[in-house]
Amino acid sequence: MIILDALHAPELLAVRAADPTGEAARLAVDGREDTVWIGRPGEMQWQWTAAFTKPAHIGLLRARFGSSAVSGIPVDFRWEARPPTGDGTRCDAAGDGGWTALEAAQQHARPTEDFSAMPTRRSWFVDTEACGLRLVVDRTNAGPPVLREVEAIESARDVLKSARASASASFPGLPPAGVIDGTYGGRWAGAPGLSRWTLRVDLPEAQPIDRVRLVLGFDATSTPRAGAGRSYAVAWAPVHYTLEGSEDGRRFVTLATEPLRPDGAVLPLRRRLVVLPEVRRLRVLRIVINGATGADGLPSSSGVPVVREMAAYRVDDGRPVLAAPWVLSVNANPAVESRLTPGGEITNDAYHAKFLQGRFAALIPALRKDDRFARALGDHGEPLDAPPDDRAGEALESIEGDDPLLDAQLLAQSSPPPITVLSGSNDWDYDSATRADAAQPRFWHWDPLRDAHLGGMGQLASAVRDRVAPMVGFCGGAQLLALLEARGAGPTDASHADDQRTIDRILKRTSGHRIRGFAAPVDVERAWPTDSHSQRAVIRFLPDDPLFADLAGAYRRTTTQALPELHSDAVRLDAFLPGGPLQRLQVVATSAFCAPDVVAANGNDAVFANPNGAGWCDTVPEAFRSRDAGWPVIGAQFHAEQRDFSAPGPGDPPESIADPRLFLAATYEQIVDAYVRMGP
Repeated sequence: MIILDALHAPELLAVRAADPTGEAARLAVDGREDTVWIGRPGEMQWQWTAAFTKPAHIGLLRARFGSSAVSGIPVDFRWEARPPTGDGTRCDAAGDGGWTALEAAQQHARPTEDFSAMPTRRSWFVDTEACGLRLVVDRTNAGPPVLREVEAIESARDVLKSARASASASFPGLPPAGVIDGTYGGRWAGAPGLSRWTLRVDLPEAQPIDRVRLVLGFDATSTPRAGAGRSYAVAWAPVHYTLEGSEDGRRFVTLATEPLRPDGAVLPLRRRLVVLPEVRRLRVLRIVINGATGADGLPSSSGVPVVREMAAYRVDDGRPVLAAPWVLSVNANPAVESRLTPGGEITNDAYHAKFLQGRFAALIPALRKDDRFARALGDHGEPLDAPPDDRAGEALESIEGDDPLLDAQLLAQSSPPPITVLSGSNDWDYDSATRADAAQPRFWHWDPLRDAHLGGMGQLASAVRDRVAPMVGFCGGAQLLALLEARGAGPTDASHADDQRTIDRILKRTSGHRIRGFAAPVDVERAWPTDSHSQRAVIRFLPDDPLFADLAGAYRRTTTQALPELHSDAVRLDAFLPGGPLQRLQVVATSAFCAPDVVAANGNDAVFANPNGAGWCDTVPEAFRSRDAGWPVIGAQFHAEQRDFSAPGPGDPPESIADPRLFLAATYEQIVDAYVRMGP
């Protein structure tokens, strides 16, 4: 794989600004963060432009903004591209017209938004052919725009953009051309009333192809599981299919068939990159489909297949395939317990997913329109009718943690692998067996280390161990990531007693005691934005760690009271020591929990006398990250994915209310780093 930055290539013709700062614009592409382009103060609008001598296929734009998170960061802006001329292979050096705004790389400020602090690192997946790039800034959070460094990462060029698509039979209004238009919303659907369909794409001439990318199905959905829970499924999708290729349009060879699970069942894979075992010169690609699912994701005689995208890449194009990221919301709770929540499992799944839609929409523009989970719940969590639209499933899907389909195969074979986010917890606590509490049936005991077939999430341990996808966990989700990391190195046939020992090695009450039964009120750490009291948790972080650099800012702040907390359990600090079960993870933030019943869990526990009252204080790991070079694993004991405080904590600067959003943005940028580093 070759990583090329068009702004550091010989084809870069010029970099300039529209205001009198002019040639200083080049300081944003000199590879140094200590040199910057600053727009002239007082302008109504600022423009920064780069021009190329020949077209570049840009897959990802990245920028470092601002003097710090509180100054010089654009909040109302758009990136534009100037397309090639003629046959698409030339750039008109004399012209400066024809600029087109990139839908996936713009932001328009709303009057009610808080811009006191904004992330200094931003990324946009754009997939565009460009003779020039232009940043147009209409407003910043303070002062003129500051542009430290810009990258324009080139991606592999889809050769099917110049092809012609046809089909044996199509649904009215959804022609085959939709699969090669480069958009998710454009799509082909087969005609109803059939059981077999053929979708064909003809290139003008044969090309040496080694990769084919598919996005299948209208949207992800779920179907009821026996007993409790719902299984991941794909609505309006092919059931069985064969991807075929031909050099002459007459004789076809099989390139791939639908992926299967070890038991022979079809793997419901929506996003797939087929890497051909040998390079083939192909003029025609076609998908032969047998059977389709309906709206519920189950095979149906009335089902029709939907193909959203189809792309192919030449073998001599060594640039990565930079498909836009998507988020997989994992309801990390036992389905037997979620079933008893208002609205049942499907509403509880949507509850956790809607927070991610709201938070990630500022980072992944497609989520501004892929909002069906947010529309599915009312202000009080009541289920609402939220019919899917053209963008449904573009950037956010949901799955239950104890769904057997959620495993390393689903995550690793998805292309790109999803940003897998484990939710916080409902009303349950850790135990060596899964059961309702005899005295309080609303509360549950859960052994999450059991395999999904036995009601747990243990099948994910190998996915965490092998770093098959980026994974993020909040509160209980972070604790589960730690448990799965520890289980990943252990036996796959562990007993309930083994699970209890693992839980005791990795987790404890905030007070240092072992987790047995349900937590007493004194063990609960609660600092929640909707509470009337002013209690805050003081979290200390490493200011140089990329996850917290924006929080630290120019004044090198090392604490925050702006991260919401609600938990009674915590990951043990000594588990991260060298030789410990979590040694591949690094703690980058901690807090102190002080209470009369705090004890040292063992001799390595960081317990100290309470400076403000009776009892002791225990050190709680608040954020951790993987040390290795694979897909990142990031856990946070706090709830950065849900809410912000409306006012800063005592002694915190006013902009600290943005700390949860800054942390989430930094987490996303760490994942984008891996997308570039590990892209196919």
